[in-house]
Amino acid sequence: MGILEPITHKEEIQNLLDEAKKIYDDAQKDFEHQKKETSKALKELGKIKVNAWSEGMDSFAKSFGSFKNVEIKRIEDSNMNFIGCGEEPKEMLMNIENASMNANEVAKAGFAAIGTGALVGVAAYGGAMMFGTASTGTAIAALKGAAKNNATLAWFGGGAKAVGGLGMAAGKLVLAGVVIAPILGVAAAIASAKGKEKLAEANRIHSEAENAASQMKMISTGMHGIEKMSDNYSDFIKRFGKKFEPFIKELERIKSSHPIDSNGQVDFDSLSLVEQKTLHLSWLMAQIYYHVLATPILTAEGEVSSEAASALKTSMKDLKKVKKETFKMKGEDALVGNLVWQPVANKMLVINFIAVAFAIVIGVFTVKESVLKGILYMLCSLIAFPIFVKFRDLPASRLYVWRLVRLISSLGIMAIIAYVL
Repeated sequence: MGILEPITHKEEIQNLLDEAKKIYDDAQKDFEHQKKETSKALKELGKIKVNAWSEGMDSFAKSFGSFKNVEIKRIEDSNMNFIGCGEEPKEMLMNIENASMNANEVAKAGFAAIGTGALVGVAAYGGAMMFGTASTGTAIAALKGAAKNNATLAWFGGGAKAVGGLGMAAGKLVLAGVVIAPILGVAAAIASAKGKEKLAEANRIHSEAENAASQMKMISTGMHGIEKMSDNYSDFIKRFGKKFEPFIKELERIKSSHPIDSNGQVDFDSLSLVEQKTLHLSWLMAQIYYHVLATPILTAEGEVSSEAASALKTSMKDLKKVKKETFKMKGEDALVGNLVWQPVANKMLVINFIAVAFAIVIGVFTVKESVLKGILYMLCSLIAFPIFVKFRDLPASRLYVWRLVRLISSLGIMAIIAYVL
């Protein structure tokens, strides 16, 4: 037994070290993959935010700023008070203008020029770091400075490589509220233990590998949360930007249809009630956009922001509120609501025409087998047909519902025909 003991221990030690290496390597592989995906998501969000500030919000600030004596509170509907309504238009416009000017500067310099770390900074801090007075080079310098000095941003942005082993500045990374100690030393410990015949040391290293893997899993979970949040923000900002475009165009149309003073401004009091309500609604939409663009995902210390999830949820809720309130608009007010519902109604129009074509094609192919069935299918195309002169003056919200009902009815009847005949 005494002769076999070293051999037995040697095999056990080797198995422990091999298993420790596999545990560590697998965890590190997942860890690095998640870091790469999270950095990619943050970089993409940074680009989207820069474009949103430099294009949509910049255009809004210029258009809305073309109207003087704007009194938002005087025309507010009691059911349409959203976040930021207590904030004075001048204050919010100043923030938007400064952020837009800085974003324009960044966009002109090119994303490659400012680096991934700076884009991660825009994604992480929203508009807060861009609200300062804009001047040549200031925005880019501020972004690069933040990316350089913040451990988390440097880590995600590709800076501080090899610091603390896995790019963790000062040997620590604060992420998702967890402080992670350096873990690269475990790999070195495994390598140095090879060839040694100390079972106690192998057990210790195995335990350290499991602990390191657990820490990497924890931080990967935090990074996955940031990645998902970044993707959600990116998706919302892109979709909202498209919904915001009609408002900017309408503000420009209203401006061009009224006389301007020596300062190039239109007096709010000279606008019709519908036009004033249009300004009001555009202001509410801008508040939603402003809120989601300005809310940080990470704090200045690199910790996950507790505001991020609630801000996105609030913005989605407020957008639904806008849609609900504008859906009710009738008469002249429907012209305001159409800014929200016309794009949706147009999209449904396209879907209806696709359904019409589908019903006709199915009918043509089916008529060879069953004349009755084929004709019924083709008649369903008439049900799905979305344009009728009788309803051309309906508000866009009603047109959307009308087209949706016809689409569902057409597809439902086709399903019944297929089942019965």
